Amino acid sequence: MRVLLIDDEEIALEVLEIMTSNIEGIEIVGKYTNPVLALQELANIQVDVIFIDMEMPGMHGIEFAEKVMERYSNIDVLFVTAHPQFAIEAFEVNASDYLLKPVNMTRLRKAIKKVEERITLYKSREGLSEQTHKVLYARFMSSFALQDYQQNEVKWRTRKVKELFIFLWHNRENPIHKANVVEALWPEMDATKAVTLLHTTVYQLRKAIKDIGVENSITLVNDHYKLSVPLTSDVLELMQIVQTEDMHPLKVERLLELYSGDYLEGDVYPWSIQYQQWIKQDVLLYLEKFITSTESKIDQNALVEKCLEKMLILDMYNETIMHQLMKHYQQLNNTQKIKALYETITNNLVDELGIKIPREIVDLYNECFSH
Repeated sequence: MRVLLIDDEEIALEVLEIMTSNIEGIEIVGKYTNPVLALQELANIQVDVIFIDMEMPGMHGIEFAEKVMERYSNIDVLFVTAHPQFAIEAFEVNASDYLLKPVNMTRLRKAIKKVEERITLYKSREGLSEQTHKVLYARFMSSFALQDYQQNEVKWRTRKVKELFIFLWHNRENPIHKANVVEALWPEMDATKAVTLLHTTVYQLRKAIKDIGVENSITLVNDHYKLSVPLTSDVLELMQIVQTEDMHPLKVERLLELYSGDYLEGDVYPWSIQYQQWIKQDVLLYLEKFITSTESKIDQNALVEKCLEKMLILDMYNETIMHQLMKHYQQLNNTQKIKALYETITNNLVDELGIKIPREIVDLYNECFSH
């Protein structure tokens, strides 16, 4: 294992060099007190692992690690810090990602073993995406989940790592400036701390995506981040159906299946609400067009019913949809569903909003039971 050491304290650097040199299979290929210089010279050095202090003048260790992950995804980074509180709370990493000063041999050996395991894992997954020619799959409707190439759900180190992935994908059409990412994910936090957490979270996200076989997942150009991950999703498929206005019954069935819940309904982010409403309105309009186009087609009654029921779920206070659905049940002479719908309407309008049921709905209900 070819190791590079970085620490702005000469003594700490020498101690770490002596300790790592005493572990079999370790070769020290360089040591630096200046992280900026080390980053510049990385292109000329073959390195497997970098041991780096967190707090240094010129460049914070986390910012350094982020740049390494962006440019050299094959290199692993192990942090060394004298601040356990920072490592545990702000950085939120597991034990294999940092060493506390003063470093002891037992802890060092354990950390190196963890790094070896990660490197072995990376190498075993090299070329996986090329071999399978597959892309990742994400579910955004209802609750978010990302599946890897083996269709296993990806586990996220922290909620912010997960949110960052979603936020970057949500804005996939345009690179997002660092300041906008900070504003969205840490709106009320001190600016300095928020920037540190941004670097931390970007680093952890790159690492998480690398672990499932995707290299160079995030690009940073002129302080703008962009997610570069091959990905298909339920929301993309849903919006393709809506935008092409394909009214084939199989497409309508698929849309109803895909809309299992609102966009990111289970992950409430302020920045996603507007898009959530856009999708809902587009789907409502699509379903309305389908119903209008099939009004005289008796063979589509079952699908029309599904559409109207879905529409009422999406727009639960819409009196027009209530009336349409009741009229549909009336045509089918389904008194059981008429009664259940009227109870739902009573609950939605009278019990929740404290308003009267519209006269035309009351009249239609009474008409259904007048014979």
